[in-house]
Amino acid sequence: MRRFSQRRANVCLFPQRYRRCQHPAAGAADVASAALRHRGRRRSRLRRIRRPRHPCTEQFLIPVLQGLLIGAAGGVLCWLAGLPAPWLAGSMIAGVIAIFAGVKVGMPDWLKAVAFIFLGIQTGTAVTWDTVDRAANWPLSILFLGATVVAVTWACYRFYVHRGWDQPTALFASLPGALALVLLLAANSSADMRRVTIAQCIRLFFLVAALPAVINLISPGEGFHLQQPVAGDLAGIATLVAIATVAGLALEKLRFPAGLILGPTLVAAGFELSGIVDGALPAGLLIPANVILGVMIAARFTAFSFGEFLAALREGFSGFLIALGIAAVGAAITAWVADLPLALTLLAFSPGGLDAMTIMAFALNLDPAYVGAHQVARYLGMALLMPVVTTLLLRRIVPRANVTSPALRSGLDPD
Repeated sequence: MRRFSQRRANVCLFPQRYRRCQHPAAGAADVASAALRHRGRRRSRLRRIRRPRHPCTEQFLIPVLQGLLIGAAGGVLCWLAGLPAPWLAGSMIAGVIAIFAGVKVGMPDWLKAVAFIFLGIQTGTAVTWDTVDRAANWPLSILFLGATVVAVTWACYRFYVHRGWDQPTALFASLPGALALVLLLAANSSADMRRVTIAQCIRLFFLVAALPAVINLISPGEGFHLQQPVAGDLAGIATLVAIATVAGLALEKLRFPAGLILGPTLVAAGFELSGIVDGALPAGLLIPANVILGVMIAARFTAFSFGEFLAALREGFSGFLIALGIAAVGAAITAWVADLPLALTLLAFSPGGLDAMTIMAFALNLDPAYVGAHQVARYLGMALLMPVVTTLLLRRIVPRANVTSPALRSGLDPD
């Protein structure tokens, strides 16, 4: 036994395999501790080899799965509570709560594209010949919508300036709709990107969360009471989805505004009017699309903390009330002049996005073609006029040198 211990004492197990130790006087305790350290390093290497962690798992897959599960849970709760537009509003509210609780939530671009394509198809299948006959009154309604957009922008701009915001920031925070384009233009100016982003996101959040209840409150039971479309046959739906996807991707490639929604809408409307496909998408496809869009809206709040949200909540909520009040006045005038339901015009005039407002039209059983046409008109008008108008206004608000100064652009990262 003594010989064996003496022989083991002359063996070194430090970084490599067993070899003769350079220090023959090393004791048995040193050898044992070295063996334990070597065994631990070897086991850790084996664990790393056996269980590799792909970088996409933590940075991509887990946030997406968490967002979908949380959004679906919020939609189920709102659906069980009987709230209007449960899958969109519930997923958005649950996603925002999870984000401020520290949960990572994300949504990849390809899932957003799928949701937009399904939304466009569903909007197009709601177009009938009766809708085409009613479209004769839409030009007057769209004209009133343009006047309402100008009034909302001016009133919110004056409010934000009164609250002490600088004029470029107040201008971009006041523009209703077209969030991506507004943020792009604001980043090329001296506006405070944090305030602009928070104000725009708060407006969209409260609009999606509160507008369905407001519509049910001011005009219960009003609307066209559209019949819920029956899902079409599998072969026809598959053909429609394939052609609509190609059309949406083509318009998106051509950089057409809202191409992923507008392309499928036109294809589905053509199929519906011609009688090639009779029916709509099944609920099993539309409910996930609602959840995806709700989580997508919530994911915009990852750019700032809960403290920043609370700091801008007062101004953002006040701006939302001003915008909704002016939109309600414009919608009431349009409903009286054009002989349209107030609930329908209020939803079409609300300063939201094409995707969210069209989904609400389906959830509230209103005419999605009317709502979608007005939201597309708003988006196209803002996309064409906003770059020119904001440039001219900024030249009057601040000197040209200040707007284009690289020093002012530093630190304007929207993240």
